[in-house]
Amino acid sequence: MGNREQTVLLVSNDAGFCAALRKEFHLNDGRVRVTAVSSLDAARRILEEDYPAVILLEEGAVTAQSDGPRGLAPALETVVATLAMYAPVVVVGPTEKRAELSGLIEGDAVDFVAHEGESLRTAFEAIERRLREARQGAASVEPFDEASEDFGEVLRHQLNNPLTGILGNAELLLAEIHRKNDGKIPQGGERRLETIASLAVRLRETVRRLSQEWEARQHPVP
Repeated sequence: MGNREQTVLLVSNDAGFCAALRKEFHLNDGRVRVTAVSSLDAARRILEEDYPAVILLEEGAVTAQSDGPRGLAPALETVVATLAMYAPVVVVGPTEKRAELSGLIEGDAVDFVAHEGESLRTAFEAIERRLREARQGAASVEPFDEASEDFGEVLRHQLNNPLTGILGNAELLLAEIHRKNDGKIPQGGERRLETIASLAVRLRETVRRLSQEWEARQHPVP
């Protein structure tokens, strides 16, 4: 995968931001194909057929959506947790939105970039870091029997990080339930459960992919 083209999916209704980010990749990384859409519905259609290496979500694309209850936009964490099932997500939004995504950020499923100042450059650097991790992970998986230490590093990174997020959110939720002691899910608990579910799906997909690649190495097609 070191030289194979990778896809970045941009979900933003800011045409200028998308154009500037496309230009950054065109100038700095010819191995990346950038696909830009302006709505969540369009992003969902693409994700039905393709797994990008990284997804960038500009918060304005979520607030512009109004298919939730009573015509309200869906919760940012719910949208991001769903996208994180497919690939790491770089979210660009107002600084105050960071707290809403804390569980996903702690689980390393999401990077958050404040929509101010050098946000374009910061977002580009965050995406590039995720792309490098994907390339390094794929390269380390290839020689299983020759580089067990590298494979161990892949496992630590790709499995341990989502596990940390799952355990952290579960512990916080359980502590809040025990503190209230009324048998009800506390405020914000539903979002933490969604985060746990999305990270668990990501973990399952990672295990499935690594298992398939291991089997392919052990039993090559003649």
